[in-house]
Amino acid sequence: MLRLRHLPLRYRLPLIHGALWQLVRWRSRHWPKATPHDALKAGDFVVSGFFNESLGIGRAGRLSAAALRSAGYFITEHDLRPAFRGILKGRAELPGRGGVWYIHANPAELMVALLAHAPAQWAGRYRIGYWAWETPKVPASWVWMADFLHEIWVPSRYVHDALSQAFTAEGRLDLIDRLRLMPHPVPLPVVKGHGERNALREGFGLQPGLVEVLSLFDTKSSAVRKNPWGSIEAWTRAFPQPAETARLTLKASDLGDDRATAQRLNAILNEREDIRLVTERFSDADMDRFSACFDIVLSPHRSEGFGLPLAEAMAAAVPVIATGYSGNLDFMNSGNARLIPFALIRIDDVDGPYTGLEKDPDQVWADPDLDALSAAIRELVESHALREALGKAGREAVRRLSEPWRAESLAAQPFNAWL
Repeated sequence: MLRLRHLPLRYRLPLIHGALWQLVRWRSRHWPKATPHDALKAGDFVVSGFFNESLGIGRAGRLSAAALRSAGYFITEHDLRPAFRGILKGRAELPGRGGVWYIHANPAELMVALLAHAPAQWAGRYRIGYWAWETPKVPASWVWMADFLHEIWVPSRYVHDALSQAFTAEGRLDLIDRLRLMPHPVPLPVVKGHGERNALREGFGLQPGLVEVLSLFDTKSSAVRKNPWGSIEAWTRAFPQPAETARLTLKASDLGDDRATAQRLNAILNEREDIRLVTERFSDADMDRFSACFDIVLSPHRSEGFGLPLAEAMAAAVPVIATGYSGNLDFMNSGNARLIPFALIRIDDVDGPYTGLEKDPDQVWADPDLDALSAAIRELVESHALREALGKAGREAVRRLSEPWRAESLAAQPFNAWL
């Protein structure tokens, strides 16, 4: 029998979500919705997330937990993945009592978390969800899940607007007040000296005589959305013949489950010695060091809920070239990055996580101008001074992202009443 995980996403997602919705609709009859008048109890601060996973949502959850600790909060980390095994019987154990339950997971995962833990474990807690999305309107099911949270934190104005549009469409304007803009708290690494940076570059296979350019993508986050093909096409337009002074590195995650993408990439690599592919899994620390070693980061994305890898590159003073659309505009502008013009097109992600959205005319994303991207690549490859200027300005822009996570800012938020 073909395993469910081997099915294409366009078949797998409706099956999984359909089964979950049947279960949650039945169980949720006894779930307490979040209201301003809940009988909550002061107690512990539990932060749930996917702390042991390399996915972007795992990385973002770890950043949130670290920021809360830095602000002086005593938190208990709770990994959601093991808890998911209790989905049918609802017998997973949630640490602590009362207080605040912060769940760094989107509604589908929140749904499973609520199923896995009996309502008696979480009904008396102030509940905060951290949600991100990458199209102009979140799925309608998210509106229903919002009723079980007292607050919903989002990383960007783009995500805030996507939720607001869905709430408005469902006649739930009251839910908009639950939204709180909380950009990912991106730490600023110490900028390495010339000698130390060269040693790190060598360790990652980068060459001292080349301008090294990086393009990141994860097939589980949709290769169509991340658009590595845009990076490749723009690169070959910038350098019709293999470049002698620059090289493009494609860093792919979870490529093993996407054979079509792997085959297409390998065909390109066989023709271009100035393009290489890296599929090795890195820890957070190694990934930080890896991206910081590059001279330029490319992102011809079609949409980003925030753009965490871009912010992390900028934090390390690496200049970024990116599509001038979606969540990254909260920290990128023409003074600290190269923003690429685009046209809006209907979403088409038949084999990815956004399958089905092509039927909704409101669901669009960007098609970046590859000629403009090509010109920007050449401009930055040829100008060390420009790379330094953009890197410095980008680092300063990212510094401001952590302001809502400072102790004095967090202390003013309503969740403190339950700690």
